[in-house]
Amino acid sequence: GSSFPTRRFERPPMKLFRNLAVVLAVLAATGLAMHPLESRLVSGMRDRGLLQEPLSLETREDLGITGLAIALGGLRSLIASMLNLRAHEHWQNQRWFELAKTYQTATALQPQTRYYWEVASWHLVSNAYADYEDKPGVPEGRRRELQQQFFEKGMAFLEEAVRRNPDDWRLWAALGHGHSQTWRPQDLSAAADAYRRAAELSGSLQMQRQHLYSLCRVAGREAEAWEAAQAVWANPHNRRFPSTRSIFFAMQEWAAPPPAERIPLEEIFGGRRETLLNLADYWPRQRQGYPMHGIAPALEELSREFRVPERLDPLRQPIPKWISQLRGPFRTWVLQQPEPGKNP
Repeated sequence: GSSFPTRRFERPPMKLFRNLAVVLAVLAATGLAMHPLESRLVSGMRDRGLLQEPLSLETREDLGITGLAIALGGLRSLIASMLNLRAHEHWQNQRWFELAKTYQTATALQPQTRYYWEVASWHLVSNAYADYEDKPGVPEGRRRELQQQFFEKGMAFLEEAVRRNPDDWRLWAALGHGHSQTWRPQDLSAAADAYRRAAELSGSLQMQRQHLYSLCRVAGREAEAWEAAQAVWANPHNRRFPSTRSIFFAMQEWAAPPPAERIPLEEIFGGRRETLLNLADYWPRQRQGYPMHGIAPALEELSREFRVPERLDPLRQPIPKWISQLRGPFRTWVLQQPEPGKNP
């Protein structure tokens, strides 16, 4: 009978195992060496907005299976737009907790889209806060607690927004605005810092002025406020605004520079009459904490010069009454008087 040849299978030589081990070791070492470089590259691309952050576990759970599949398929913007529509319904029905959660997911999907951060914060800081101002059926203590809670949630959106988008000056401006409004909890020091960053990024003179308006009301930061006032005054465009002129005058009085370095009152305001009108309008702003250094003595002197009767004098009448009833007659009186030192 015929026989089939048999083939012997020999073990690979030990040298081959050593070569494979060397190759694997080199690949592992290369991978370890490349990992920091790749991590820095990915981090840099995410910082520049060229690569999106991976979705957190919480966001994945909020999206559900279908939404997650769509998001991972490269359609994050579509899901975020749909969530924005859902949040609009929550706003109409005043479901503020659901609105906050919905925008939390939308901003996680599209962290570079300013709109979602701004709208989320606005709804919570303004609309939800106002809704609980006089919401029927809610005890007073609970209303105040919810107002504070939604205000903090709204500001947290803006804090996270500037962390994720540190070069977006409009988000810094929104943060400053949120901290500086008078009818909500204020943090003027934080507002000043946010406006300063917005001014640095944008070069906007309005942001520069807003920085000064907040900073000048922060106790203990008067020296910074004086520097800011001088920087604002250095641009002639800023000198057109009555608040800028009055703040500069007050901060100059606080700083008390040598006479040769002072800007005369008439140069700041453009004349004695204009000074009286400007400072009279500025005087009530003491209720918002604006600096009043030297304002009362200047008003006293100018009111004598223009023979302002006591019944119209802003220093001698209650501020609410002067604003609501006497400001118009006061201005009429001052405008009808001859300029001191000039023939009528």
